[in-house]
Amino acid sequence: LYQSALVMQLVALALFIGYAAAPRRSLSSAATAALGLSLGLLGFFALLYSLRVGRLPLASGFEFVLVWSIALTALVVWVEWRHKLGLLGAFLVPLSALTLLMGFRFGRDDASATLGLPPGWLLLHVLLVVAAFACFTAAAGLAGAYLVQARQLKRKTLGILSEQLPALGELEALTTRLGAAGLTLLAASLVAGFVWKWRWFGQFGLDDPKVRFALCVLLAWSGLLLLRRQGALQGRRLAWAILFVFLAIFVGYYLVNLYFGGHGFLQAALNGA
Repeated sequence: LYQSALVMQLVALALFIGYAAAPRRSLSSAATAALGLSLGLLGFFALLYSLRVGRLPLASGFEFVLVWSIALTALVVWVEWRHKLGLLGAFLVPLSALTLLMGFRFGRDDASATLGLPPGWLLLHVLLVVAAFACFTAAAGLAGAYLVQARQLKRKTLGILSEQLPALGELEALTTRLGAAGLTLLAASLVAGFVWKWRWFGQFGLDDPKVRFALCVLLAWSGLLLLRRQGALQGRRLAWAILFVFLAIFVGYYLVNLYFGGHGFLQAALNGA
């Protein structure tokens, strides 16, 4: 199911690219349908996985990537279904497919490295983090679309792509709104995580690798939005900055989980038990 979902993502990407070359509503509809099928497969996989492990798939590195992919794919499907932009999928689907590919690297054998997911603050924390990462990823895709549109306008090579993509101002505004939404969700997730850890361990754990990583992401996006609001970072420079921050988030999450121990306090508590 997981592999089939990735295949359908690639099919959707091919159809979106085909729509860019020859804009026909049938191609856009087929691409959105393929992406919807991928979302259904991922949802069914997550359901079977949950039944197998006896809990929600929100604890391990692989499980987080899985739900991250589901949230991002759902966001892309919603954008295409609601706005029928057609071409934006060509910029967003590669990122959702990339998160699925990262799942193969994590594998499904690290689910035991957790104390489990008690209801309440921890569950809220993980769900908010997933939603935040989905918003950041979508913002990166739109930033890429902005750069393509700006390049064509600068070169005065207006063609099919320029006609299909939203105006630069609309793209920048939508990108900024997604970034602001992700920032708000991430801040709320950290609060929920701190409350849960204080109740469970009696400490906040600011020395934890994933907590430090999340705080860095929070500061980076706060800086981006503040600079844009002050007028110091706009247009192409803002788009490039967003892409750079997303790359840092993607690589950072990979490194923190595989090489820096992820949530080290969970592993330590498990070993102590």
